[in-house]
Amino acid sequence: MTTSDLAADWLAAWQREITAMLEQTLARFETAYGYPPGDNDVLVADDQSRAAAARLEGAAVPAALVTFYSSIAELQLPDIDHGYFIHSPDLVLDHLTEYGPVRLTDDRTGIVFGSDGGGMLFALDQSGQVHRSTTASWLDGFEPTAPTLTQFLEQLCRATAAFMDETKRHSATEHS
Repeated sequence: MTTSDLAADWLAAWQREITAMLEQTLARFETAYGYPPGDNDVLVADDQSRAAAARLEGAAVPAALVTFYSSIAELQLPDIDHGYFIHSPDLVLDHLTEYGPVRLTDDRTGIVFGSDGGGMLFALDQSGQVHRSTTASWLDGFEPTAPTLTQFLEQLCRATAAFMDETKRHSATEHS
């Protein structure tokens, strides 16, 4: 799945693809790993999250993030790699109020919109580039991780597919 822009129909297809992979993975998870999975889900936007997305638009948040939150409310993938989380728009607003934009480079700031299971943060700058913190801190350095939010979401899709394949292999080994 690739595209050059973030659109509602692309996001809906992306959400369906991730959800289908999660269903296959989670059905085998406990057999493969010996313990139950966490809550892995892509939550579709509802009226409350769309209202928060509209408030983000007024807070000078990059357009790609507002578009994302108009379709997807939140992403929770605690069992994929080290875990991936795209925070709810309400949490992004709370963090923006509490911490403000984060400094990405000497001349760029960004909006934190997600994290991984190790506390690393993901931020989107005004040009649409995704950055990842180099430590579990709002104050330390950030480095580019994807040229666009779309490409970042594609990375999450590939990570989910790889974990699905790994879980199938582990599950097959347990049944051999």
